[in-house]
Amino acid sequence: MVRMGEEPTVVTYNSMIAGYCFQNQMEEAMKVFVLMVHKGCLPDVNTYTSLIHGWCKIKRINKAIYLLDEMINNGLNLDVVTWNTLIYGFCKVGKPLTAKELFFTMHKFGQYPDVFSCAIILDGLFKCHLSSDAISLFREMEKNNLDLNIVTYSVVLRGMCHAGKLNDALELFSCLPAKGLKPDVYTYTIMIQGLCGEGLLIDAEELLKNMEEHGCLPDSCTYNIFIQGLLRRNAVLKSIKYFQIMKDKGFAADATTMEFFVGCLSTHKGENAFQEFVQKIV
Repeated sequence: MVRMGEEPTVVTYNSMIAGYCFQNQMEEAMKVFVLMVHKGCLPDVNTYTSLIHGWCKIKRINKAIYLLDEMINNGLNLDVVTWNTLIYGFCKVGKPLTAKELFFTMHKFGQYPDVFSCAIILDGLFKCHLSSDAISLFREMEKNNLDLNIVTYSVVLRGMCHAGKLNDALELFSCLPAKGLKPDVYTYTIMIQGLCGEGLLIDAEELLKNMEEHGCLPDSCTYNIFIQGLLRRNAVLKSIKYFQIMKDKGFAADATTMEFFVGCLSTHKGENAFQEFVQKIV
């Protein structure tokens, strides 16, 4: 383009920067950034957001903050994507409370949380073992009628299950239809995993059947999660049954499921059917 006498536009530079950021080649992305400024092409919000996201992905939050300050000093207004990127970045480096402060600061800059903002901050709080903060914030979001979708609720359900709050998760899950939300395969799989984790295999199996009745077909992850739950509780014969169901539907056991099957060989030496089955599939 330059050889043809045409200078790259901001769109061209942004595409190059986004490409390098996607591949975590941040030094190369910064070289393009410096070049565009040198050539008199002013970076826009998309330029800075790509770079901030790139630095956040590799946990170089200080670099992201430097670009944020530069962005503000240049008179550019942060859009919701930029805010979400920063919230994600602070969660990724283990600073969810700082991310939470950003979440509540957005409105001062004329931006308001969207469904992605909500999912990112809740996920960050749960992953940093701040389940009480996450649940409290979630309740506040509901109270303020924020636009929460099934992705957001799935984040909360997963967080509750991982935090040992299965009863809270079950109660919230049962309320989804009343909120006009339909659980997807990911939501069902979260709940099945939560039930299996507490040894409630009958309830997990019932939910597995119910999801099909409600038009949501289990996928490979759903079956593998359930089979692993069965094997953890030594329900080996039922695990064989669901392995065959999974296989008939065109799905395969993942590495973790296979490890569980092999691991159960030594503890079920007297069960010839199980021994023969595992030797056949390994």
